[in-house]
Amino acid sequence: MATEFAGDRYKGFKYLVEIDGVTRGAFGYCGGLDSALRPIEFFIGDDEVDLLDVADPDHDHPAHLVLAQGIAFDDALYAWQRSAAEGHAERHDGAIVELDEWGHVRASYHFRGGWPCFYQGARGVGASPALQVETLEIVYDDLFHN
Repeated sequence: MATEFAGDRYKGFKYLVEIDGVTRGAFGYCGGLDSALRPIEFFIGDDEVDLLDVADPDHDHPAHLVLAQGIAFDDALYAWQRSAAEGHAERHDGAIVELDEWGHVRASYHFRGGWPCFYQGARGVGASPALQVETLEIVYDDLFHN
């Protein structure tokens, strides 16, 4: 009989990455979850500095999610990035699930049209470089909090 709590599998990891509904990895760090909601800041004027917050929905600003210090459960993330690096970027929908210290879901962020622009696997003794992930960057079209 299994006595292990489901959250124990991801102990030490705070973020899960789901691609098309399948959990593909767990990471300790995730940056960029709030970047889609921030306005663009710029200065206008020569003598007087005025700070304007402008949201420009007509202009595409590439948004990135940066995931670090993680593991991949299979080679799907590596194969996805490899395909993008060869010029065949497959866009997928996915989610970043934030966990609390007990392994329960704290929040989830869903992205649309995501593709990996950077993947760095760690090399370890006796471990596959595709399974240890130092950094994974995902570019997306749309991000929303659920």
